[in-house]
Amino acid sequence: MKTRFRRTPLVAGAALFALVLSGTTPAFAASDADPDAVAEAVTAAAPTALDALAVEQAGDQLRTSFTEGGQAEFNVDPVDGLSFTTDTGEAGASLSLPGAADLGSAVVSDDGSVTYAGDAQVPSVNILAADDAVRVSTVIAAATQTESFAYDFGAGATVEIQEDGSALVLTDGESTGGEDVEVILARVDVPWATDAAGKTVETHYVADGSVLTQVVKHQSEGTAYPVVADPSFDQPNIFQYRVRFNRAETATIAQYGLASLGGAVCGPVMALACILAAGAVAWNAGVAQNSNPKRCVQITATNTYSAANIIWWVDTYAGGPCK
Repeated sequence: MKTRFRRTPLVAGAALFALVLSGTTPAFAASDADPDAVAEAVTAAAPTALDALAVEQAGDQLRTSFTEGGQAEFNVDPVDGLSFTTDTGEAGASLSLPGAADLGSAVVSDDGSVTYAGDAQVPSVNILAADDAVRVSTVIAAATQTESFAYDFGAGATVEIQEDGSALVLTDGESTGGEDVEVILARVDVPWATDAAGKTVETHYVADGSVLTQVVKHQSEGTAYPVVADPSFDQPNIFQYRVRFNRAETATIAQYGLASLGGAVCGPVMALACILAAGAVAWNAGVAQNSNPKRCVQITATNTYSAANIIWWVDTYAGGPCK
């Protein structure tokens, strides 16, 4: 699973895979998952090469620092999961690892990734932190292993599946006289899964509250093991914020402009973004009104208090409050 935390305008990324293995696959035994073999299986499968950042260890804690700020932190004990800190020192997303209670302790491989080895019943998990992304891969060794891999982002978080199959991890921000401002903690790329012969394995996400589950349909005839499944997370830098308008509000904006809803509608966090994006919001509201079925308009922004550095974009959406 590769999770990305973007600091630039997000183009919901496509998660990692179309694995093509040439030659033979690394030696891999379901009953005795060697950490280096797990790391090699992921490297062979991944369509995009990532250069691992150095892993620093202090006692039982492991940490990777990103060049432009922010950190990924995990522990020798897989039960402690994975957490992110932004470049401003704020706590970002944190998540549990699938099957953590039955995984082995962390081992740093030659390629700089960290492996928590599984066994005949439990798939291994491999984490590689690069400068622009963190890849969290599940390595499935046999058809007897599960097809569902759950990542829990904890209390207060909500996972939302996007139309392209990617996912957002959000938490509530402030609400001031109008829309609820949501904080985007992480963007998770479209899931992928590939077997040892380079064949694509059917996979998708399911969201349930704070839990993102990747379903990997590997228990079918002809699957070659190991199967590598991976969502990708953005690097944690600065938080993004989002305001969504419902159907009635979108119709009003399309006809009269964003200002017709009143100055407090976006709240103080998104006030500047709403001012700067007012024209784009009105245009997209018109697009949403003319779509079939009708859609709604939304604004997303980073650096929301700085006119010089703010990054904002406007698009339309369906579902959720769009009713």
